[in-house]
Amino acid sequence: MRYVLIFIAVITLSFNQAEAQVSGTSLMEYQYGELPTANEDPFNALYNKININYRYQKLKVNAGFQYYLTPYSDRNYIEPGWMGLNYRSKGWEFKAGNFNETIGRGILLRSYEIQGAVIEDISFRSKQYFYRDIMGASAGYRHKKYAIKASYGFVLNNLIPPTDSWQNRRDDEIAALSAEYKLLKQTISGTYMRLSNKAATSDYAMTTLNGRLFSFLNYYTAYATTVNSQSKGYALYASLNFSLGKIGLSAEMKNYDNFVIGSGINEPPALVKEHSYRVLNRSTHVLQPDNETGFQLEAFYQASDKTLITLNHTVANNDIGKTLTYSEWFAEVSSTINSTDAKLFIDYANDPLKGEMDRISAGTNIDVPFKTKQGVLIELEYQTFDRSDKSNQNYVGALTFRYDSRLFIGTLSEWSNDNFVTETDKLWLSGTLRYKLDQKHTIQLFAGERRGGPACSAGVCYEVLDFKGVELRWNARF
Repeated sequence: MRYVLIFIAVITLSFNQAEAQVSGTSLMEYQYGELPTANEDPFNALYNKININYRYQKLKVNAGFQYYLTPYSDRNYIEPGWMGLNYRSKGWEFKAGNFNETIGRGILLRSYEIQGAVIEDISFRSKQYFYRDIMGASAGYRHKKYAIKASYGFVLNNLIPPTDSWQNRRDDEIAALSAEYKLLKQTISGTYMRLSNKAATSDYAMTTLNGRLFSFLNYYTAYATTVNSQSKGYALYASLNFSLGKIGLSAEMKNYDNFVIGSGINEPPALVKEHSYRVLNRSTHVLQPDNETGFQLEAFYQASDKTLITLNHTVANNDIGKTLTYSEWFAEVSSTINSTDAKLFIDYANDPLKGEMDRISAGTNIDVPFKTKQGVLIELEYQTFDRSDKSNQNYVGALTFRYDSRLFIGTLSEWSNDNFVTETDKLWLSGTLRYKLDQKHTIQLFAGERRGGPACSAGVCYEVLDFKGVELRWNARF
């Protein structure tokens, strides 16, 4: 309630001003169905997330809440989840309430909001929007040559549902001071951060150096370490990017040791390529900051105006008493032929942490337009690997028809005999209809059975639960 009162007060002060703008968004999701892995009958569930944004000159205010309603009272909640204020003027920036902050590309701290992602934990069975923010305040000043910022707040643990207490969900308290200075196109920065929670109080220090050496070559390096802590740890990350003409190259290396901060509020660069293809996205190697070393190499070649070739190689070593090495080789060709967009990929990997050896994945996406406003997207993917002397396969087939960028009708089929997923051969079938009513409203209907498993977006991985039933989602802007 306090968030709503503050928000109304701010709007009331300036609502009569011509420059003031009020807008908002809503994500509503209704489901009737069941989790095939849970011993429950099908039931109705309604989730809704609402944001309200207010802007007046240099002032921005946003507020929002979410709720979840089911026949089970222990899963239900109505939460005024966030209320934030941002003000900028002449190099100064002030934030108060709920805000996002990332320090050192996530090495010390990373907050985020994954658009459209609603997560549900199988143990809590309570849905919530997938985000991590800070409740507190920050103040910073930026000049051409230097910048300084101080931040304080309580970081959200999004592994704990809104049905739990505020203290448990925001147990990690952080205070950070950062400064940077630019000299000859190079930037050096330093950060000191203190973390306090029920378990302990720990201090961390980090320094970064980045810049451009030539017009075609830039770099970034970062080193962070624990300070005055019984549990010693460090994180080292470096990247080098080269781009000249039709060729692009990038190289990254990582060395993380005992560097999980608090409940996991930091997410250092993973150095693993994030794929949009279903079989590869689900197989993404998840970073282990407590012990991981490795590197990633990627190359691009613009063979023609309509053809791009991408090559990627990733290695990650995890020490759990013995060294387990994840390795992946990926190649993709994307091209346009007579207005038809086509992608072809092949991937080879070994993942001993998941027990997936000699994993081969391949597939294609073909987007074929016909007439003026119509088209069809064809997706075909295949994956095979060995686990415990047993061969496992995954197949994906999808067909989506579109009309005028407003109507999309699709079918998706997946088949697997993965012994970690199903005891026997399993087929998932579903259909989707998405219709854009106008520029502000989109409705999407899902019916059938959805395969769960890991999903990764914007460098963050989370678990999607299996679902069987009907799902209606309404996205709105106002």
